[in-house]
Order: sequence, then C-alpha cells, then structure tokens
Amino acid sequence: MSAGVMHSAKTAVNLALTPPKHGGDLAYWQRKVGNEALNWLDLSSACNREPWPVPSIAPELWMNLPDQTALLDEGERYFSRRPSAVGAGSQHIIESLPPLLREYQETDNSTVCVPRIGYQEHAFAWKKWGYDVVYYDDLAELVTLDWAVAVVIHPNNPTGEWATSEMLSTLIAHAEKTGGCLVVDEAFIDPCPERSVLRLYQDAPLSEAVFVLRSVGKFFGLAGARVGFAFCAPRWQLALKNLMGPWPVSTASLHLVCLALADVSWQAQALQALQVRQTAFVERIMPKFNTIFDSQDSVLNPLFITWYLDSEEYAAKVFEMLHHVGIHTRLGDGWIRVALPALAEMDALNSALIRLLKTAGSQTQGFSRGQLA
Repeated sequence: MSAGVMHSAKTAVNLALTPPKHGGDLAYWQRKVGNEALNWLDLSSACNREPWPVPSIAPELWMNLPDQTALLDEGERYFSRRPSAVGAGSQHIIESLPPLLREYQETDNSTVCVPRIGYQEHAFAWKKWGYDVVYYDDLAELVTLDWAVAVVIHPNNPTGEWATSEMLSTLIAHAEKTGGCLVVDEAFIDPCPERSVLRLYQDAPLSEAVFVLRSVGKFFGLAGARVGFAFCAPRWQLALKNLMGPWPVSTASLHLVCLALADVSWQAQALQALQVRQTAFVERIMPKFNTIFDSQDSVLNPLFITWYLDSEEYAAKVFEMLHHVGIHTRLGDGWIRVALPALAEMDALNSALIRLLKTAGSQTQGFSRGQLA
C-alpha cells in the first residue's frame, strides 16, 4: 500500500485541549507557599539525585549551529544501535509520533491504548491529533484489543511495572499482524539496559511496528538538556526527522550529552551508587515512610519508590504533612512517589521524617489515618 494517505477515521485535530499537570511542580509550590518552600528537599522528580557532573563548556558552542553527527556516533556505542532521530527530549518524539502515524500508518483504526497510570503526555499527544484513547490496566489486555497504536512505558513511572521480553515480543507480533504500532517509552531503563526492547533485535533491523524512545533526563539527571532519542525502522526515519526540524537540540546540549554517553567510568560508578543508595534507603528511610503512609504496598525502582495508599484523600493529606517538615514528593491519585535521595540527603530526610513521626504522636505505635484527621 502507498504511504501518505490521510485516514478519515480519525476525528478532527484539536490543539486547544487543556494540557495535563506536570510532575511535582516545585516552582508552583514555591509561588504558593513562599520562601519556606525554597528550602524543601525536592524528591518529586524521579531524575537521578546524583547526576552526571556537567563541566564548563566553550563559549563558541553557543554560536555554532547544531550538528548531530558526533552524538549519533556516541549514541550508537552507548545504545548498541544508531539512533534514528534526536529530539528535544523524548517529549519531542512523543509529540511527533501522532502526526507521523496519522499521515503514514496504513490503517483506518483510530484507537490508541495507553496505561491508565503513567506519563500523561502520551495520552494527551494522541488526543490532540484526533485519536481515540483507551486506557489499559494490564499489559496482557493489549493482546485482546484492536489498536492502531499501543504505548508501553518500560518500566512504568510511577508503577514500576516491567514488560517481559516475551510480552514485548507478543505485542510486536500482534502489531505486525494487525497493522498497528507499538511505542515503547524506555526513559527509565538505563539502570537495566539489558531489558530494553532493542536487545530483542541485536544486529537485526527493527520491525516497522516498533518505536523505542530513550532519554538522558532520568539516569543521567540531565532533564534540562532536553535530549531524547528515537529508534525506528528506516520506513519512518526521514518523515520523523522532517517533523522535528533541522535543529531540534542546541549545540551545547548535543555536546554535553555526547560527553555523558562517552563517560563510561561515571556510568559504572553511578550504577554502583544507585545500589548503595537504595540499600541505605530501604534500611534507614523506608520503614519510616511505611509508617507515615500506613502502607507497605510499594514498588522499588532504581530511581524512585512509589507507595499506594488507601485513598486519594489520605494521600493528599500525607503529602501536605510532608510539606510541614520540608519534604516535597510527587502526589498521584492515591499514590505518592519519592525519588531515591542522594546519599548526602539521607540524614536530612531521616531527621525530617523523625520530626514528623514525633509531631504525629510519639505515644502511638503507628502514624495512622486517624491521627491525620
């Protein structure tokens, strides 16, 4: 079939939708609360709290137009596959996929399946471009559904859920059979690169049914650099690059991320440090959060820990109480996510949690919902 045919099954494009609220939004709380919030320990972002150390850069990098070649070369070494495109963060690629597939995908199906809990910009991007978004709770549901696109966040933020290689292979085969596309967002996968869907292909070309997104914002802690990578089959590459434009990433960011990907010694040290920090967190900090949240229903990720609480109301109340001792977390619908602190932050966090527990009532054994009423 020929490409480039607009499918009438999609509804009209609507770029006037209200965007979803983002993350912990510390700046919002600083404006709302005032100077008090300037000193909060910000654990709302799941980016690495011990980021790659950014060096000073030559002034001429701000004068030269960007050239992606060096970063693509280094990316090929780091990912074991040459990136198909570089964008202004994986968000830029998320924004580009709906118009790309609306124009070129050879199906009249307008259904896009996204996880009910996960990065909300996925759903929002497809809605803007006239797709019908359907939410799923379990990856196994996708095998039974008919979709034009399915989004898998691997691992999911904030649920921490991983897709097995068997499930990924099954979903790719399902997409190939039905003319669909599987979008795999691997923004948090760098601490466990062996689990990437890219490893399913080794030296083989990627399936035309697969898009893989990678980011340097999480493991490297370089969210502000705004650099993301897309991996896809040759069929899509030229159109994707054209959608993103000739210079989507600044020269300075290209240079810094190239250095970060090449810094093998820092990467090895960072992986080891994550394990040390998680062990310290589990032993010293986690029991206090378990008590404060009145929940041990949690999931550990190398970069964050998410707790599920009994109700949205209770989660909101505990979120507010943590503010009283200077701790800012990520509040969701009945869940709270806490970034893995830097090792140097553990003592301050531990002391703050002890103060909160004492304030709640030192004579009681638990920090129950009743104490927050």
